[in-house]
Amino acid sequence: MRPRNDAEYSRVPGGSRLGQGGYVVSLRRKMPGPPTDVVIELDNADELFAADPRGLLGGAHRIESGMDELVERMLTQKDVPTDQRIVLDIASGCTDELAANVVSAVRCYCELRLRRANRENDLIWRQGMRSLLSGSLLFVAGIGLSYLFQRPVMGEFANNLLGSGVFLVVAWVGLWYPLDLLFIAREQAKREIRVLGRMLTLPVLVRTHERTPPDAVIPGSPARHGLAPSLNSRFRRFRGPSKSGL
Repeated sequence: MRPRNDAEYSRVPGGSRLGQGGYVVSLRRKMPGPPTDVVIELDNADELFAADPRGLLGGAHRIESGMDELVERMLTQKDVPTDQRIVLDIASGCTDELAANVVSAVRCYCELRLRRANRENDLIWRQGMRSLLSGSLLFVAGIGLSYLFQRPVMGEFANNLLGSGVFLVVAWVGLWYPLDLLFIAREQAKREIRVLGRMLTLPVLVRTHERTPPDAVIPGSPARHGLAPSLNSRFRRFRGPSKSGL
């Protein structure tokens, strides 16, 4: 069996003699790209946990907190790589002590939200188990009534409407609700538990980025910018402005 390697092979048009069978071996290996950082832009550290939409009138840039955005972006990913980083880009000044407090607050938030997700998952499971008992009774009653109204003595109308219709639907609805709670309704909480658990292992970086507006550009003469004057400007310098204004 031939050993496996990661080298790339490319076909040479026209059957070149380079390489056996018209193939050339390329020693370039496919290097994995750098992990994508999840960057959360904040005007100040307070926006990490609270955002007031009324602040838009004063120049704010948020209608939701930074942590809500962070968790939502993590949930939308197919998978959370272990080498991914969380970067908090704070526009205002941030001291080293404040940055350390922000990192510890992010960890604390993830832990508390993970506990809440576990409680929600357990609550939905208990609701599903409790509804499974009543749903099973409703299922058995619906099947029994359906069998009762499907007898020939009940008539064709009762057979079609009640025996093969209403009571069968009631029976399956009795099982559908508890099964939905046990297997479908918990998917969101289970996904959140996995993502929050992974977020606790990711590094959190805090950086400051002053968002200063660009300086206003005032147009000047070409000579001011070190450019040669045009022919018209040199002509007006000696002759003065013409009557047409050119």
